[in-house]
Amino acid sequence: MAKIDLVVWKDKLGGELDKISIDAYPYGYSVGPKGQWEMLVAAENKIVKANELTYVKIREIIIPERAIVVPCFFSRHALGTVEKAVGVGIPLKAEERRHIDTVIFHPMFDGEIHIGELLGVINIFYATFERKLTSDVLDSWIKSRTG
Repeated sequence: MAKIDLVVWKDKLGGELDKISIDAYPYGYSVGPKGQWEMLVAAENKIVKANELTYVKIREIIIPERAIVVPCFFSRHALGTVEKAVGVGIPLKAEERRHIDTVIFHPMFDGEIHIGELLGVINIFYATFERKLTSDVLDSWIKSRTG
């Protein structure tokens, strides 16, 4: 177990920051044979400048419970690439249903993104999570059962 601090946007992207201390446990996962591609499609018009990262709203994508997301590294838009999906608040666990509606876009050229344009693609893989049974986890589990 490790004590870590999460630094997150509290209210909105670019707004007030919040720092939350949590106990984190390392664990592995097995990826099943089933997955799907999802397209990151612009949901707003946006003027972009070369090398100035910017938030871009996209059509909402639902990430099912027990799934992991891996970017597809092929460039899909002539002006640049999607760096990351972003959100507000405490990140949800992979075991929970999540959504993506905003990305950070890294333009390599000046130009304009238009509604409906493909910005990138993500791979969603269904996974089985294998939590590592450490002595800290075992102690915590026993305490939760015995009071």
